[in-house]
Amino acid sequence: RFLINSSGEAFAAGFIESDFSYKGHLGIDDWQEGSNVGKLIDKVVDAGGKRVDAPPFVRAYAGVGVPSDSGEMHSMLVDMDGNVYTTGRNSKGQLCLGDEKDRSEFSQVRGLPKPAVAGAIGYEFTLILLEDGTVWGCGSNEFGELGLGPKVDFTNEPNKNGLKGIQDLASGYKFAVFLDDKNVVYGTGGNIYGQQCFFTEGEPETVPTANILNDLKGTVVQVAANRESSYYLFDDGTAVSCGRNDEGQLGDGTFVNTGEDDPIVGVKLKGIRRIGTGPSAQTVFFVTDDSVFGAGLNDRFQLGIDDIGSENTPIKVKFEGDVFIDVISASGTHSLAAGEYVETSRTGRTYLP
Repeated sequence: RFLINSSGEAFAAGFIESDFSYKGHLGIDDWQEGSNVGKLIDKVVDAGGKRVDAPPFVRAYAGVGVPSDSGEMHSMLVDMDGNVYTTGRNSKGQLCLGDEKDRSEFSQVRGLPKPAVAGAIGYEFTLILLEDGTVWGCGSNEFGELGLGPKVDFTNEPNKNGLKGIQDLASGYKFAVFLDDKNVVYGTGGNIYGQQCFFTEGEPETVPTANILNDLKGTVVQVAANRESSYYLFDDGTAVSCGRNDEGQLGDGTFVNTGEDDPIVGVKLKGIRRIGTGPSAQTVFFVTDDSVFGAGLNDRFQLGIDDIGSENTPIKVKFEGDVFIDVISASGTHSLAAGEYVETSRTGRTYLP
């Protein structure tokens, strides 16, 4: 996990199984086997290959791993000027650094024509959204994850996938979804569970393809994705979902995957203002104005409720005290939320540091 404070300092935390398996995804030089808690990322490698003080960061993206081994993961940071830095496993060039060498420190990506405003990380691939609305990717394109067509297996340098006007993006394990400024949603990559909201008999889509979600009424304001499922938030506070549902992660009240006859299902909750999940997760969270609800896998209490066991209908998450949650994310084993404590009185709500 990564946390960025109000000063732009980034901190890394995570469990490292062994020297042998660790490939550098935390981006710190004082790591240790076992738990690493809140370690400051104080150095990076700049575009010229020089080790320098870390700049103020604004966004962090943790990679895809499995509970038994996080060694295949890679990570990405974006600084306040829109520069991108990556570290960790690089077997398919997913660090966008022009080679397939692993890195143990965050290193600056070169060749991006505009500043970055957002990104997404999946298994062995990276996507970067620039301020001009174009999407650039590197790493594996085996299933079309980057949207570069069937002839590109992988790339170790940033390549543009042809999309324009993109406002939001999200990645799952081996697929990605995008939202443009005309309210059109696209998907690319793996689609074995119909996670792109259309049916392809399990075959991947190798270029960004507009999905049937666009036939629905309403304006999409956020796209989100986890391992093999995707989610779409509308401006009226409702949400729909697609794909794998064996743990109830679609939040529709069933454990049934979507299919050809029913490629999209509705989330059983209203008043949603934010969706939170992650590319390793089979858990999802829905943030409302005064609460957070979760659905999906809950074998390690990752839903933040008292019971063990998956939930197929969004259930209210418990917090210590009254809180207002800004963002929440999930991995395959745990979840993390950030926000403010709230003090409620007769005169209203006061947000505390």
